[in-house]
Amino acid sequence: MTVLEARGIRKHFGGVVALDDANLTCRQGRITGLLGANGSGKSTMSKIITGVYSADAGEIRYNGNPVRYRNPNEARKDGIAMVFQNLSLVADLTVWQNIVLGAEQSKGLFLDNRAAVDLSREIVDQLLPGLDVRRMVHELNPGEMQIVEIAKAISENPRLLILDEPTAALEQAQVKSLFQTMRALVKKGVAIVFTSHRLWETMEICDDMVIFRNGTNVAELDFSKDSKDPEKIVSYITGETGKEKVEKTRRGGNGQVVLRVENLNYGSSLKNVSFQLKRGEILGIGGLAGQGQHELMLALAGNFPGVTGDVELNGKKIKLNKPASAIRNSILLVPGDRQLEGLFLGHSVFTNLIFPKLGLRAQPLFTPESKYRKESEKIVDVLSIVTHNLDMPVNSLSGGNQQKVVVGKWLAFDTNVLLLADPAKGVDVGAKRDLYDYIVAEVTENRMSVILYASDNEELVEYCDRLLIMYEGQIVATLEGDDINDDTIVATSMRVEVGKER
Repeated sequence: MTVLEARGIRKHFGGVVALDDANLTCRQGRITGLLGANGSGKSTMSKIITGVYSADAGEIRYNGNPVRYRNPNEARKDGIAMVFQNLSLVADLTVWQNIVLGAEQSKGLFLDNRAAVDLSREIVDQLLPGLDVRRMVHELNPGEMQIVEIAKAISENPRLLILDEPTAALEQAQVKSLFQTMRALVKKGVAIVFTSHRLWETMEICDDMVIFRNGTNVAELDFSKDSKDPEKIVSYITGETGKEKVEKTRRGGNGQVVLRVENLNYGSSLKNVSFQLKRGEILGIGGLAGQGQHELMLALAGNFPGVTGDVELNGKKIKLNKPASAIRNSILLVPGDRQLEGLFLGHSVFTNLIFPKLGLRAQPLFTPESKYRKESEKIVDVLSIVTHNLDMPVNSLSGGNQQKVVVGKWLAFDTNVLLLADPAKGVDVGAKRDLYDYIVAEVTENRMSVILYASDNEELVEYCDRLLIMYEGQIVATLEGDDINDDTIVATSMRVEVGKER
């Protein structure tokens, strides 16, 4: 029996097409895997079903009836629950209070807290035995928080349960418990949509699979009829395989090691990360989103005082326990979230371009404004920053020009290592080309060394000389030469071994 059928769903965000004639069918008592690369439209489809977004076109039928929910609360009342990637927990409440929040039961004039605690404990014990439901949520680790989020959705006794990347923060034992709970729900007739970047998980738990690429579904598999072929699934995710490879120039560095990192650790985010960066090389950091790439870039930029491990720059040991230390060693970060991490939005282009200089030890007592203005004008010219003048507020610039300012503020420094954390995220094609043209020129002509993390695999394929793949906080593979292609990146990121099933 079909529980939910979404047909011809379209959704645009400005000029960005998130979904284009996309379809999804879920059946009673079955687990449907929803797969696709980052940005393929999986989360958007789930949010449209649950009323977070409204579709621009298309129809959703639930239990045979057309529905269009205005918010997630309407969907929950109708028996549709969703576990989002971004947790919705209240940190200052207990586990059990979070689980029943919004669905509290009363006993006369008072809330029935005892029943709420018992219900919460029953559900949590299925997922993570031993977790005290009276603990405050802010005391939990990320995996425990994720379990509470899942328990909250299950407590509503849904007929359709959507799990969007629920295992990203879970350890293997917790994943196993979650799968046991999912199988128990299926036996009760619940329909489940399960999204995961871990291909082996979907192969193990799913009955059906729908694969999205570029905002539309490109394959629908029924594992009672279709084989579980990981290579075929990866080909659906990435597009046609066996396509002609474009020859690209790989610089590969000159053999001189600029940066040597050994056994870098930070909490559960980074685990024994070791690598070398050569002079005149662009070293890529790839893998599925949320596997420690962002934390690695921040650690190298000195943002984590608690990080451990050995770091050598040009053969000398250095400490990266604070951003000032990284900057003094000319290890400079271009963050991907320019508005949160890279700019003072209420200040001028000029102030943003010169700000890093103001913290230098050798900074003169009085700021040489005339000198700095000439330097800033040169930066604006080199990066083709479109602004009426240096005194324009930086938040009046386009996103691409804002990102150029984030890069430009480091141009006056002699750079040992430039850290690019998704530098072209959210910028237009022209601005992206300008940024990378400048970076490649600096690497080629001035032998600058770059570490590039990009969520868009095309950028990694186009610009990287070597590529490190991260998975659950570790470097699990190094790609070089012709192996730096979209198919291999996706397969390696999903831990797919050619010819094998996990």
